[in-house]
Amino acid sequence: MARLKLELEPDPEVVVIGISCHEQDYRLCWALNRHLGLTLTRRRTGLHDAEDGTGLHAAYDHMAGPDHISHTVVDNHGTSGSLIREHREADYFLVVDREMAEADERLLERVRGTDFVLAAFLLDFGTLKAGHKLLG
Repeated sequence: MARLKLELEPDPEVVVIGISCHEQDYRLCWALNRHLGLTLTRRRTGLHDAEDGTGLHAAYDHMAGPDHISHTVVDNHGTSGSLIREHREADYFLVVDREMAEADERLLERVRGTDFVLAAFLLDFGTLKAGHKLLG
């Protein structure tokens, strides 16, 4: 009988903030850019739902360096439903590099204070069943 070795990659070092907002993605990103001092820009191609490959979810990135994305905003409600089904209450997810989040101790408060944000809450990446979809 053949033995298979399962090699798991460690969880990425990110902080995930769920955002409830009734505005379009570009308006939320404009407000986050203004309030947090970011330059979120839309990706040419969004994230595809990994289950069937047809769902499209908008994604915006802020580059902290030439090859380093530090902040990403992902639309949870795409063309085929929710990207992260266990958190349907979140309209968007802000995925932040852990180093950047630790450098800004008041990040969650600042996100909550941004225009158009109705609610913002921390999510544990390790407990998200489909958290890998946010990293695409």
